[in-house]
Amino acid sequence: MVDLTGLPVLDVHCHPFLDQGPLDVDEFVTQSAFGGGTQRYMEDGGIPFTAGIQKEVQRNKRDTIYFRRMMLNLAAFFDIEPEPEAVVAARNAAIAKGYTEYVRRLFDAVGLTTLVVDFCYPLPMHEIAQVRAELPAEIIPVFRIEPLIVDLLDAKVGWSEFRRLYDEAITTALGSGGFKGLKSVIAYRTGLDVSPLSRSPDQGLLALDAIHRGLGGGTKKLRDHLLCRAMELCIEHDVPIQIHTGMGDYEVNLVLSRPAYLMDLLRFPAFRACKVLLVHTGYPFHGEAGYMANVLPRVYCDVSEGVPFAGHGAARIFREVLEMAPISKVVYGSDGFRVPEINFTSAMVGKEALGRVLNDLVAEGMLREADAQAAAGMILAANARELYRLD
Repeated sequence: MVDLTGLPVLDVHCHPFLDQGPLDVDEFVTQSAFGGGTQRYMEDGGIPFTAGIQKEVQRNKRDTIYFRRMMLNLAAFFDIEPEPEAVVAARNAAIAKGYTEYVRRLFDAVGLTTLVVDFCYPLPMHEIAQVRAELPAEIIPVFRIEPLIVDLLDAKVGWSEFRRLYDEAITTALGSGGFKGLKSVIAYRTGLDVSPLSRSPDQGLLALDAIHRGLGGGTKKLRDHLLCRAMELCIEHDVPIQIHTGMGDYEVNLVLSRPAYLMDLLRFPAFRACKVLLVHTGYPFHGEAGYMANVLPRVYCDVSEGVPFAGHGAARIFREVLEMAPISKVVYGSDGFRVPEINFTSAMVGKEALGRVLNDLVAEGMLREADAQAAAGMILAANARELYRLD
């Protein structure tokens, strides 16, 4: 049997979080669950956030298989009944005794040693030093390009200055700033149908001019160009770029977030040297991402968000991605945010699901047991350590 229990885990995609002190049950559910709606979502739709609506939203969040599994995991960790009220009371008591030590116990229980962190969500950015001081893990920061784009658009500068400031900010982030790669959520903004011809500086100039003059179509052309430029800078600095694909919150355009939309861009000769991590493996289109990791040598699959939020689907995600993706191109991640319990639950779910899949592959004669054991170590940590050059 393949044994993953003692293997270290590197979480290749998550977001920073700090000690918030005690949370009530509804606050904890809101911060640790996925989907289901929020007060702002309802009110933006003209729906008053009454006690009844709050109860409806809370029920949605608590009734996912993922959340039920989190309650089981935390209840076992604290040796209590798996009820949200008891679990939240126990975690608040543990935090009161020392936040960092509580997080250490969670992370040690699943072997979580390293977090690759997108520091540009939430905004305003947490201080990297403060996160490192509070979290008992190796913290590897990556730099999201979209907040930079917003700041430069707000500055209303001309194209030459815009381009200079954009390049300087990214170069500084990847140099003295200590960031180990870039991240883009262009899928949320204008979609993944990015033409490689967008790399022409003329497109950036014309797009920014159109935006300044209030003409249509400039925003997508500018963002497409700036993604291409970010990839060029990643090649220059020999760092990877994470590109959001597939699932996200309700704002994402799921149709235009399919990984396959990136094929023309990623196979274009000028970008073949760029190491690209398909964040969330495009779930629910993760089969596309696995295929792309097979045929495009520098493309990788990150299983985060589907693991853990797809709950019992975690094993299916691993199995279907590994249908085509090389073992050396698949990396574990959580997309954890706000509270450490997400990272903890995700690592537990991820280890169990991956172990189940690898054991099945051994039983089916697809892998030797030794090869499956090695694959587990690669997917859980070693592949990402090599990708981010951490050793």
